[in-house]
Parts: sequence; C-alpha cells; structure tokens
Amino acid sequence: MLSSKNYRYAAYSLVFSSLLMSSCHRHFLVSGNQYKQYSVTQEAGVDSSLVKYYLPYKKQMDAEMSRVIGKAERELTKPSEPETLMGDFFSDAILTEGLKKDPSIQLTLATKGGLRKTFPKGNITVSDAFELMPFENELVVLKLSGAGIQKVIDFIVKSNGQPVAGIRMKIKDKKAYDVFIGGKPFDINQTYNLLTYDYLANGAEDLDFLTDAIESKIINKKVRDAIIDHISDLTSAGKTINTQLDGRITVVN
Repeated sequence: MLSSKNYRYAAYSLVFSSLLMSSCHRHFLVSGNQYKQYSVTQEAGVDSSLVKYYLPYKKQMDAEMSRVIGKAERELTKPSEPETLMGDFFSDAILTEGLKKDPSIQLTLATKGGLRKTFPKGNITVSDAFELMPFENELVVLKLSGAGIQKVIDFIVKSNGQPVAGIRMKIKDKKAYDVFIGGKPFDINQTYNLLTYDYLANGAEDLDFLTDAIESKIINKKVRDAIIDHISDLTSAGKTINTQLDGRITVVN
C-alpha cells in the first residue's frame, strides 16, 4: 500500500504524464507574422546592462590571457623547411609533458599546419599558447607496428619534414636513411609508442594509416595545457625557451 507521500508522487506523475500525452496531440498554427529590421551600426547605442554583466568576466579573462609564463631567447619561426624552431619547440614540449603521463612514449609527431603562429622573442603569454594551439585537442599515445612507423617516416619525407621529437633521420632523393628512434636504429620488426593528438590520430592531414594503430590511449592532457605547463616549468626552473635547430631532420643534397 502506498504511503501518503508516495501517493502524492504517484498522483503528480500521473497528472504530468496525462498533460504530456495530451500536449503531444495539440497542434499550433501561425496566425500572423511581424517583421522589423534593426540596424547594427556605429550609431547604435551601447547596452549598458549587457556590458555591466560581461565586463567583470572580460577583465578576468584578459588578465589571464596576458599573463607572462615564460621568455623566448629568439623568435620561434616556422618556415617551410624540414626542421623549424617552432616545430622543434612544440614537439619537445609535448614529448616532455607526455612522458610524465606515459614513460613508454618514444617519439612524437605533429604537423606544420597545426601550429598556428610563431612565438616572438621575449615574453611569452598564455594568449601566445592559445594562438599556437587554439583547438581542444587531446594528447594520444598510439602503439604502432614497425610498418606503421615506416608509414610515418614516409609521410615526413613526402611532406618535406614535420614537427617531430625522439626521432632523427636523413633524407636524400626523397628517401629516409639513418633513422634513429630514442637513440637506437629504427627496427621495422619492433613496435613503437608514438605521441600525437586526437585530430591526427583520427586520420586527418593524410594520416589515415594512424587509425590502424595496435592500441590508442588518451592520456587526459590537452595539447595547449602541455605547452603552457612546459613553459611554466622552464620558468620555475629559472630557464628560458632556448630552442635551436639540432638536425633531427636533415636533407642531404
């Protein structure tokens, strides 16, 4: 037998269900329309109530975005060359942060098109990191066969170099040789753990073969957060961003 409290809940539920069912059979017809055009021009007045509402949030956001998190010794550029300062910095940064989550990572792969800006010489702000990686991409670790890594190498060669870390190679006549991963010669019979981000892991930018990975694991770290954390850690250690080209991808004529 229902208690008085449960009886009331049952009654309310029955009434609500009846109203809901009846409303499903009600039809509404448009009886008329009225249109009016509002021009948004420089002469339009400012909605002070709206400004008053969002201004505190804007000030807070502006303060955070302009916060200095580090300093670069030189401008980090990204010209259309096999190896770039921005590419090296970016790849080294996500490798460093990724290893904190998964020590089994051996190499990283990004793409030139995914890096949206250069870093100026001098102070680096939170805003700079957001502009570099304005997307909500997550870091992903892919376990690839040696054949899968060979496809990564071929992709790097075909596209005239990409941002990488943990891997070194020479390229001649559009073929890679002297390929080293983690300081050891590349072995096509081995498996390797590649760090990248979900956009690429899902096959974007001609990387559809990455979807054939043996395993795929999200490590719960956004790419942008990895960049910010890496720069902040350098600053806390009294260091600056001092990236220099190291020949990780060398084209031999």
